Amino acid sequence: MELTFFVGIDVSKDKLDVACYMEKESMNARRFENNLKGFKGMIKWLSSLSQSLQNEWLICLEHTGVYSWSLSCFLTEQKINFSIQPALQIKRSMGIQRGKNDTADAKSIARFAYLHRKEIKLTVLPSKALISLKNLISYRDRLVKSKVSLQVAAKELAAHTSKDLHASIVNDSAKHIKELTVSIRILDKKIESTIRQDAHLNSLFELSTSVKGVGLHVAANLLVYTEGYTKFDNWRKFSCYCGLAPFEYQSGTSIRGKTRISPLGNKKMKAMIGNGVASAIQWDKELAHYYNRKINEGKPKMIVHTAIKNKIISRVFATVKRGTPFVPLFKFANT
Repeated sequence: MELTFFVGIDVSKDKLDVACYMEKESMNARRFENNLKGFKGMIKWLSSLSQSLQNEWLICLEHTGVYSWSLSCFLTEQKINFSIQPALQIKRSMGIQRGKNDTADAKSIARFAYLHRKEIKLTVLPSKALISLKNLISYRDRLVKSKVSLQVAAKELAAHTSKDLHASIVNDSAKHIKELTVSIRILDKKIESTIRQDAHLNSLFELSTSVKGVGLHVAANLLVYTEGYTKFDNWRKFSCYCGLAPFEYQSGTSIRGKTRISPLGNKKMKAMIGNGVASAIQWDKELAHYYNRKINEGKPKMIVHTAIKNKIISRVFATVKRGTPFVPLFKFANT
């Protein structure tokens, strides 16, 4: 199927700024409401401009979270090709810009869709179970953040002021912290229950957690960010996505920088996998042996931790691809 009509949409809370890429012609642009009525009006307007069938269209939009959800569902129902792209990727493709507005952004997105039409990946919405899991995880993250904020503020206030100035605040904070702790525990059960109720997700979950260092939260986040291990072709691409892959920095004969991991990446997922490193070293003899050997060789601790994070990711992807739980072969090494 050849894509012949390219549309860019700048999504905001209430409005959609829509632009059509016209080669060698000025782009047409119009604004619609971000609701079902606006979606229908947009399709009617696009149909009046396009000489192509709807299955030859490509609609491109930035990832704006919940603001683009209704539009994504509508395009899926209408069987119209669309692709949700990271804002940074589109921004860096725009070249030098002076000034900014929503219409100009929509035109830039349409141009991005045309220029990358051959390699752009179409978006397929995940299953309802994955969407529900994602919402639960996001809500849990907000509760944990609120809990930590209250704990830190109360602790600092108690440490630096007299009791008559902080007692009521610290006591009230303790009450809310207790309530949040209960809510987080309930959410943990809901997250696991959501996974268990879906046979496919439960199978992937069991395979993932067979790897040491991967517990409920790491496995649940892996399911969400890999969209059930369908979004990434291999573990190396996911490692790069998390910001764990090293890259060279050199040019010609004069620039010889150190090989470093890129600051661009999903820092939440990177930290989440990092939380499992200590457990992996404690319970996996092979990783413990690797860790101690590298530390004794003088390798920096953080570099060794990064290597172990990559080992955990590679093991999880291997078990999922193979369809069988992880088997610790190191215990058979001396037998």
